[in-house]
Amino acid sequence: MALLIIFNVSVYFLFSNNAVDNLEYRGAGGENDASLETRVVERAQSRLEAVLFIVDGLIITLAAGVSYYVAGKTLTPVEDAYAAQKKFVADAAHELRTPLSVLRTGAEAVLGGGSDRKDYERFIRDSLEETEYLTGIVNDLLFLARGDELRQMQFLQVDLGDIVRRQAEFMSPYAKMNSVSLSCDFSPDESHSVRGNPDQLKRLLNNLIRNAIDYNREQGEVHLSLHGRDGQVFLTVADTGIGINRADIASVYDRFYKADAARSKTVGGSGLGLSIAWEIVEAHRGRIEIRSEPGAGTEVTVRFPAA
Repeated sequence: MALLIIFNVSVYFLFSNNAVDNLEYRGAGGENDASLETRVVERAQSRLEAVLFIVDGLIITLAAGVSYYVAGKTLTPVEDAYAAQKKFVADAAHELRTPLSVLRTGAEAVLGGGSDRKDYERFIRDSLEETEYLTGIVNDLLFLARGDELRQMQFLQVDLGDIVRRQAEFMSPYAKMNSVSLSCDFSPDESHSVRGNPDQLKRLLNNLIRNAIDYNREQGEVHLSLHGRDGQVFLTVADTGIGINRADIASVYDRFYKADAARSKTVGGSGLGLSIAWEIVEAHRGRIEIRSEPGAGTEVTVRFPAA
């Protein structure tokens, strides 16, 4: 607005001064009918005022519209972030409230008296389980909060095939306990070298395999495959589980998101596993994709740049 006012005043006075100077020059030269020229100049000044007023109005209207549009585009991410923060706090409170309620109920029952040794043992066992669950949530939240630190950690050239094989052996007892078969398929002669952090890659594999087991069916299968192509290493974790609805796939990376709330409650998931997996993959400059159909299983594919 200030620049517009300065521009208008400058144009008006330059035009007026120039017209008056020309008029005085013509009068000094003996030209007749100076009053007519004065009226012409005054009329031109009036027209200039009208033109400037109209142009200013158009500029102000256009600037207001553009400003409104740009302000809306600028505030949209802020509004989305605020809504996501509110949802995150509500989800975190919900996840933390259940184990705390279990601990409180057990403690009140024990303090109420009339409890025998078995009641004390059951309370201690339940307390340890809920405490472990709370510890897991807190550790996961701290990991997600330190995303910048993850991107700054030291990366080494590692054999992803070796990590996959070891994690499959580590998770085999858990798979058997859930009546799920776990298998690997990749050529040991093929290079699967990537630049990454071994500990975080193990965590990635652990989360993906655990999800595939937890959301599987009895006597189901989890299959791990690894191959290289076009300068990339592809890791695939496929299961024969309950699957995910297409409408839910875009949200599975959100923190505390659970596509099947009833099943998640049964398996004890917190909804942070895929959020952590996404952070790890992003830190390794990779990509993660999920293909799934309800009742037909889920296939998670992670692509890493080959070392």
